[in-house]
Amino acid sequence: MDMSFKEKSHWISLVSTICIFGYYFYSIVMLTGIPIEEAKESAKDLLIQAIGLSVLVEIVLHSMLAATNHKAAEMGADERDKLFEYRGNQVGYTILVVGVVFTLGRIITVEYNPEFADHYSSMQIPLLTAHILMLSFILSEVARFSVTLFNYRRGY
Repeated sequence: MDMSFKEKSHWISLVSTICIFGYYFYSIVMLTGIPIEEAKESAKDLLIQAIGLSVLVEIVLHSMLAATNHKAAEMGADERDKLFEYRGNQVGYTILVVGVVFTLGRIITVEYNPEFADHYSSMQIPLLTAHILMLSFILSEVARFSVTLFNYRRGY
């Protein structure tokens, strides 16, 4: 089955996001046993590396896709592309809002009950609030790409 330029672009973004940030979150969870200062520095480095690698991979792969599909790259999105992206954006935005509300709830809980973070946390992940926000963003992007690709595959 032949894919459109936009569909290929979404596949590139979906696969690269899952691979890069899947490794990122796995690495963050693996920081739970090391000293807190070392873990914070490693978490910061991992975040910078993941974002940098994500930008680089997206630029390179989308450039290669555009170079091999000149005409399709120059054409704008049609009504169907816009509808599919709109549906994906709805789902992605909903997931992002839920993640932000969850993070705000965590911030408020920890602010009013500082002992809660120390006593009831099963994993001591450095910069946990930042990672929860990043996870919300990544999950929303994965959902957005997935819903858009689902619509392309279904054809409606």
